[in-house]
Amino acid sequence: MRKLSDKAMGNIIPAILAIVIAFAILFIGAFVNGEISQSLEDSYPTAASRSVIQNNSLNSDGNISTNWDSSLDIVQVVIIISLLAMAVGAIFLFTRFR
Repeated sequence: MRKLSDKAMGNIIPAILAIVIAFAILFIGAFVNGEISQSLEDSYPTAASRSVIQNNSLNSDGNISTNWDSSLDIVQVVIIISLLAMAVGAIFLFTRFR
């Protein structure tokens, strides 16, 4: 009679926690980025009366936000691919020892 092992669960749970924590950090960062951008935009005068430095600051903020969104999309795809790879690996591990 063969003994079943529960060691696979010890590897899956930390991986799932790492993915949940990574998504939480990404979305908290996106929220903070948006709040800083919005408060900066709200603190400046209207477009007609802004100084050159204020316009440059808003342009830089727009570039940062755009690049943040692109990076966030790429990281999300990488995390999802990693999760799917772990699921396939778990299937191979569970079916191998039948």
